[in-house]
Amino acid sequence: MSHAATDPVNPGDIVSFRFPYSEGMAPYARPCLVLDVTNDEFLLAYGTSSRERANAGFEIRLNADFAACGLNRPSRFVLARRLRVARSDPRLETNASGTPVLGRLTEALRLRKAELFARIKASWPNDAARLEAERRGLHPRKGDRRRRAGAPYRI
Repeated sequence: MSHAATDPVNPGDIVSFRFPYSEGMAPYARPCLVLDVTNDEFLLAYGTSSRERANAGFEIRLNADFAACGLNRPSRFVLARRLRVARSDPRLETNASGTPVLGRLTEALRLRKAELFARIKASWPNDAARLEAERRGLHPRKGDRRRRAGAPYRI
C-alpha cells in the first residue's frame, strides 16, 4: 500500500512524530530517527535535546552535526526507546511539503545507526519477539538500561 506523505522515508531519516509517553499522548511532535522501514511500518527512535539522563541507552548524538542533519539544536536519539508504527499513523506530522521528514543523518552517523541496530537485533532471541515488543513500544525504565552480569538482556 502506498502512503504519499511517507513514501520517501528511509532508514536514517529524521521525522516529526508525536512520540507517546508512558502516561499517554505527547503534547507536541519531536524529531525521531527512522531505524527501519517496511512496506507498512516505520521503526522510530525517541529524539530529545535534553542533556538530562532521564532517557538514555544506545544513543546517537548530534552535536556538531545537528544542522547538517536538518535540526535546529544539538540532539540525541535513544535507540533503547523505540516504537514501530504504521506508515499512516496520524502522529506523524507533515511539513508544508507534505512529508514528515525533517532531515537525514550524515553518512558517518548512518553507519553508527546500522551498528547499533545490528546489536539491538542480535540481543533478541528472534525477530518475531522483537517486532512484537517494538509494536507495543519499548520505554525502558531507568534501572533497565544497563546490562547486568549474568542476566539476559534485550535492548
